[in-house]
Amino acid sequence: MADKEIILDVSELEAPLPLLKGTQAIKNLQEGETLVFIHRMFPCKLQAQIDRFGLRSEIVKDVENYFEMRIYR
Repeated sequence: MADKEIILDVSELEAPLPLLKGTQAIKNLQEGETLVFIHRMFPCKLQAQIDRFGLRSEIVKDVENYFEMRIYR
């Protein structure tokens, strides 16, 4: 279980803000923290950043106009 959970809801933001905010959040993610990323679609470009930083992620929910991903350091 993570020490700290950080919620980042970018579902109301227009591109490229979700990617920018998501990238900044994963850069700042500390060991033991979990980022809960909420958007209205799968963040394919953010997934590339997650992979680049060597982080783990899982899709928690993926329904029409709602997407939730957990990103772990």
